[in-house]
Amino acid sequence: MLSRTERTVCLIILMAAAVVTLYPLITLVSTALSGSASSGGISFSWHMSLTGFSYAWRNGDFSRSMLNTAIVTVAVVVISTVIAVMAGYSVALAKPPGARWLLYAAVFGFMLPVEALIVPWYYQFSAFGIVNTYWSMIVPQAAQSIAFGTFWMYVAFRSVPRSLSESARLDGASSLSLLWRILVPNVAPAVKTMAALVFLWTWNAFLLPLVMVSNSSLYTVTVGLSTFTGAHFNNYSALAAGSCLAALPVVVVYLFAQRSFIAGLFAGSLVE
Repeated sequence: MLSRTERTVCLIILMAAAVVTLYPLITLVSTALSGSASSGGISFSWHMSLTGFSYAWRNGDFSRSMLNTAIVTVAVVVISTVIAVMAGYSVALAKPPGARWLLYAAVFGFMLPVEALIVPWYYQFSAFGIVNTYWSMIVPQAAQSIAFGTFWMYVAFRSVPRSLSESARLDGASSLSLLWRILVPNVAPAVKTMAALVFLWTWNAFLLPLVMVSNSSLYTVTVGLSTFTGAHFNNYSALAAGSCLAALPVVVVYLFAQRSFIAGLFAGSLVE
C-alpha cells in the first residue's frame, strides 16, 4: 500500500503529465474554433465559429482524402488482422515445421523502418504497375502490420490454457473451428487492440503515401493536410481545423476501443 505522501506525489505527477498532454490539444481546438485566420494560440471566447472547419473542408478537399484514407486503412486492418490471427495461432499452438523461423521473420519484419524499405518498394511496385493505386499503399502497410500482428497474437494465444484446446479437439473441433469459435473469443481484447493499433498507424502514415502516390485524387489525409498547410500556412484557424479533422477518426476509434485496448495490453502477461 502507498502512503499518503506517495499518493500525493503520484497525483501531482499525473496532473502535471495531463497538463503537458492536454495543453497542445486545447490550443489546437481553441484555434480551430476561433475563426480568426491571423492569430494562433488559446483564445477562450463565447463567440466560437466553425468558419475554419468549413474553409478547411471546402478548400482542403478533406472529403476525398479522408475517403482514400478510410479505404486504405480498412483494407489494411482487415487483411492484417485475419492473416495475423491465423499466423499467430500457427506459431503458438499448431507449431508446424519452421514455425519458430516464421516468428523470427515476423519480429525482424516489424523492426525494419519504412525509410529502409521505401525505395525497394517503389521500384518493385513500378515494375508491377501499381504505383499511384490504392494497392501501392495497402500492400506494404499490410505486410508490416502482419509481421507485428503475428508476434502480438503469438503472445496472446500462449496465454490460453492448453486444456481448452485439448477439450475442443476431443469434442471433434476442426482447426478452423477451434481457432475462430473458441480461441479467438478468448483473446478478443488482444485482437481488438491489434486492430486499433494497426488502424492508428495506417491512418497516420505519411511517408509511404507521399512517395507511392503523386495523383492528388488518391492523396490520404496526412498528405492532403501537408499540401493544405503549404498553401494556407498563414491561416491558423483553418490549419488547426484541418488537423482536428485529420485526428478525429483516430480519437473516436480510441474512445470506443479504450477498454479493449487496456485489456489487450495485458493479454499474454500470464502464460500457463
